[in-house]
Amino acid sequence: MKVLCLFNKVMGSAIQEIEKGNGHDSWLFGMLRLRKFGIDTDSLEIEKYIPRKFAGFLRRYILTMHYAHIPLFPFFFRYDVVFTSTAYGSLVLKALFNIKSFKWVILDFNLLGTLQKRTTVKQKIFDWAVRKGADGIVAISQAEADALKLHFPNLKDRIIFLHETTDTKFFAPMNIKESNQIVTVGNYGRDFDTVIKAIEEIDVNLLIVGKFSKEKAAKLPPYVKSTQLTQNEIVRAYAESKIVVVSLCTDDSYFDSVGTLSLGEAMSMGKATIVTHTKSMKSYIYDGINGIFVKKEDVTEMRNAIVYLLKNDTKRRDMGQKAREFALQKLDPDTFAKHLAIFLKSVI
Repeated sequence: MKVLCLFNKVMGSAIQEIEKGNGHDSWLFGMLRLRKFGIDTDSLEIEKYIPRKFAGFLRRYILTMHYAHIPLFPFFFRYDVVFTSTAYGSLVLKALFNIKSFKWVILDFNLLGTLQKRTTVKQKIFDWAVRKGADGIVAISQAEADALKLHFPNLKDRIIFLHETTDTKFFAPMNIKESNQIVTVGNYGRDFDTVIKAIEEIDVNLLIVGKFSKEKAAKLPPYVKSTQLTQNEIVRAYAESKIVVVSLCTDDSYFDSVGTLSLGEAMSMGKATIVTHTKSMKSYIYDGINGIFVKKEDVTEMRNAIVYLLKNDTKRRDMGQKAREFALQKLDPDTFAKHLAIFLKSVI
């Protein structure tokens, strides 16, 4: 069985490094691990066939994320399954020509968010393509899986929920002293303002690992530092921090996966984590046990949660330990790949 994995970023060199044993494979969502379960996997990018600069131009101005794989479509017939979170443009072609020679399985991070209420022509076309061309969907929260089954009743028996992967060997607890610091990691959908306001009167520093303009970074209060770090540096930042915060600007009813990647990293590091409540996050956090939920943009709840964990070392460490246990049990890429392999074989 041959599976083609398509990514929304250029991953070729990163995959080569991971195959050499460098870095982590959380971003590959089981691609390399599937091989342990009798599935041959591969990836394709236009950079493999045309000069990199020209490919970059196409990606930026013509072939955006959902269309970057269309020139590679003839190669898809070499595989039994295409597994991807992107490439909707190619899925439209599969549906349009009613192609059955290979299956299409969607890794869903924000499918319903992309489709929304199907008010635009593009949304209506994508919705039709999923109904007509998709052969299965893997959602990374139970709430999303349940919503998808209602939205796509023709696929309800081929929609499953698997926790998002985290390389639990790379993101592992370190035996170093914690500093008087909390950390938040990420860019998309983040609410840094609530965290900054919450710690105004608390004796603790905040490290934001994310993109900030020089102008905005210059206006941050002295107890807040923003930076960008390598993956190895991020691991150390987690280890040195007493608390991890995943503060989101998304609604409580949101099904999107925003924040789950950094949450998984924090849990795998054995850190007590404070998380903005969303329906998707309920598949990862047991409130008060392996993390703490707070309401969106609620400064008081955020402050109370931070103070509680800073004052209760035993509870903080116990919560971190339970988070680590959850990560080992639910988030490890081998676990993801094992269940994904079973699902892909059932689709075939």
